[in-house]
Amino acid sequence: MTLWHLILLALIQGITEFLPVSSSGHLVLLPNLTGLADQGQLLDVAVHVGTLAAVILYFWSDVRMGLLGVPRMLTGRIDTAGAKLAFLLMIATIPVVLVGLV
Repeated sequence: MTLWHLILLALIQGITEFLPVSSSGHLVLLPNLTGLADQGQLLDVAVHVGTLAAVILYFWSDVRMGLLGVPRMLTGRIDTAGAKLAFLLMIATIPVVLVGLV
């Protein structure tokens, strides 16, 4: 696999991940449209993990605040911004888990 192919995968992932289109679908279409070899699932997952790492890095202050608020939230004290963020994220996760179970 060439460096150009990897750069193309990263660009497609970076552009389409935050648009209301399927970034995974575009990664699958790349070999069909360009004639390049199929990159396989490992590289597809790798570019998604790269996106996750970039988002965590960009929002690191919020992620850190939420992580530091988890112990206070677990003890029932939602009196700091971090504890409130952790609590609200936990509450927001419940509907997703319920829909996933159904």
